[in-house]
Amino acid sequence: MSRLHTSRALPRRAAYLAACIALGASVACFPATALASQPDTDIICGAPESERQDAAEDRPDISARNAIVVGQDGTVYYERDADKQVKIASITKVMTAIVALENADLDDEVVVDHEAATVGQSSADLREGDVLTMEEALRALLIPSGNDAGMAIASTVGAIIDPKSDDPYAVFIQAMNDKAAELGMDSKFTNPHGLDFDGWEGDMHSSARDVATMFAYAMKNDTFRSLTASDENVIEVTGADGEERSIAMIERNTILGKEGNIGGKTGGTYDALQCFVGAFSRENGGEVYTVVLGCDGDKERFADTLTLANWYYDHVVAYPVTTSTVTAMNGAPLVARVPHADWTDKDVDVTVVDPEATVPVFSLAGDVEQDIQVDTVSGNVTEGQKLGTLTLTQDGREIASVELVSAENQNAPDPVSWVLVQIDRLVRLVTGDPADTDTEIVSEPVAVTELDAA
Repeated sequence: MSRLHTSRALPRRAAYLAACIALGASVACFPATALASQPDTDIICGAPESERQDAAEDRPDISARNAIVVGQDGTVYYERDADKQVKIASITKVMTAIVALENADLDDEVVVDHEAATVGQSSADLREGDVLTMEEALRALLIPSGNDAGMAIASTVGAIIDPKSDDPYAVFIQAMNDKAAELGMDSKFTNPHGLDFDGWEGDMHSSARDVATMFAYAMKNDTFRSLTASDENVIEVTGADGEERSIAMIERNTILGKEGNIGGKTGGTYDALQCFVGAFSRENGGEVYTVVLGCDGDKERFADTLTLANWYYDHVVAYPVTTSTVTAMNGAPLVARVPHADWTDKDVDVTVVDPEATVPVFSLAGDVEQDIQVDTVSGNVTEGQKLGTLTLTQDGREIASVELVSAENQNAPDPVSWVLVQIDRLVRLVTGDPADTDTEIVSEPVAVTELDAA
């Protein structure tokens, strides 16, 4: 696979795009698109709005052509045309970072060749002959979205993957696509930086869902998490003349550290428009990933991103693991009464190990269902003894599993009582009466809509 490209006679377009990227004036540079802000084709929790018909305040109001919101566990909360294969521009660099991190060491040496130094567009200001560590190169890739860093990383890591190859760049691009296939993505990559014009045109594509899959995978790597969250924007390089210099880089993610944003990657070209994948973490709802593709400007992509993040967290409620208003023997909420197998007429009060525990629940995903599994209770029972498990599910997904414990002490029958119990069982057998008490479930789940947002 050759990385040579021709300098096409498109000076006006090239200057136009360069000005857009350099100034971040995407609103003026990219044409507006007509798109309903809350179309019925949007999907929330697996169902289109044409079926759900949620109230307007419960539906994200964004302008992105393609979008998705995905939880850290893979739960998809929102989709807009999330499977359409489109251009993703510099979000491509997330895959570049993944392949580099999985095939190279952070202290490996990266040398900037002529092609890397002259690739153009977004840059980390690397020069031909510069030498830097892989860690510094990755920072140059992700913080200012350096195309030069992407090219240098590709050639360096490709040579590590296959030292015998005479085209390490092609080896790296193949590794990007192999990784995409391994992750179940339908994406295709043809370069390590995401440029799609002036000689870099090609059959490259991805989708909002693929981007979320890729970014969620990257966030499992501690080094990537640190890099995408870093606000240290200075790297050290050694020039071709042996002189060391510092490069101060511009952070493209302008919402980093704001409203729970813990990282992300921007992208933008004429075809892709403005794009962003971001990670958010807030105390009330854990970690979530947002993707917006095809936004009309820099301001719009970050506005859409925050709209999606706020929409998700605004619909997270603190759901109590038990809602019982009945009190057990020890004063705790009574979840159930379960029969004591050694008696015919005694049961044991059961509660949860932590009556004050709550679990974050997304309110638009439907009501919560409860399943109680209790052990056979026999012998001497002591307060606090584990007696089973209470599991909460929502839309078929487990959201909590907590221990059930005894809320009282209950002794097994002494020898005399044991004899009397056996006589009682015999009588019950003759009369057809139950041999013991039945399990009584006292605590029932409440509707999520009855709870306030966390």
